[in-house]
Amino acid sequence: MSYLKIENMEIAFHTLKGKFVAVNDINLEVEKGQIISIIGHSGCGKSTIMNAIGGMVFPTKGKVVLNGKEIKGPGPDRGIVFQNYSLLPWLTVYQNIFEAVDAALKNKSKAEKHEVVEKYLKMVNLWEHREKYPKQISGGMKQRVAIARAFAIDPEVLLLDEPFGALDALTKASLHIELLKLWNLTHRSKTIVMVTHDIEEAVFLSDRIVVMNNGPAATIREIEEVNLPRPRNKKDTVNLPEYRTIRERLLSLLVEKVALEESEFYKEEEKAA
Repeated sequence: MSYLKIENMEIAFHTLKGKFVAVNDINLEVEKGQIISIIGHSGCGKSTIMNAIGGMVFPTKGKVVLNGKEIKGPGPDRGIVFQNYSLLPWLTVYQNIFEAVDAALKNKSKAEKHEVVEKYLKMVNLWEHREKYPKQISGGMKQRVAIARAFAIDPEVLLLDEPFGALDALTKASLHIELLKLWNLTHRSKTIVMVTHDIEEAVFLSDRIVVMNNGPAATIREIEEVNLPRPRNKKDTVNLPEYRTIRERLLSLLVEKVALEESEFYKEEEKAA
């Protein structure tokens, strides 16, 4: 049985104009320890699917099952990293992680919790900045804090909602390596589901990539297997022929929809003229 399974899921919302179906007929199986990316154009339901796994929205049809149990709401077995960091500005870097660890790891002593915080701050090279407040550190450092906090609470599943979208290319590349380093240090036991617009990011990080059709009532168009060798580093991986093949295929899938929309637009313009 798959570790994480989405079965025949529909998520709809009631609006003033009636029922709005965000995603429909979503079926996905994820093995424990895999990294899965969900890509597609804006409005295709990527974050809706991730929020259903997180227990923050509920299917109107179908279900989401994690480790044999249907998801009925949020829980400590799932950690989330958002694009906007979600750090508490009145707490230091250290305190932001400790508060999460203190709440999630109730079976550990206070000393053990402090050890966990120190361990993950050192893993992301932020130990020297532990006494700083969020306003005193860069965007990349804030995201390191958010990632360290997510790993520190020891969730079974890590949900990443475009976590690197607001960062420059060099910082993003550095954080890709930090993420894989943390994942490897857990012996690849964490299952990671990431929402992204970045094709190269998805190919470099993932084992499988879920390509969405456009919404409303978005569905999964196809799932691309990424059989690139691990461990991965940027220099070697991006020069592999297989990397370039997957990247070009995904790009063509996403550009195809844009080209179709442009064609329909010009047809309408010609009719109007």
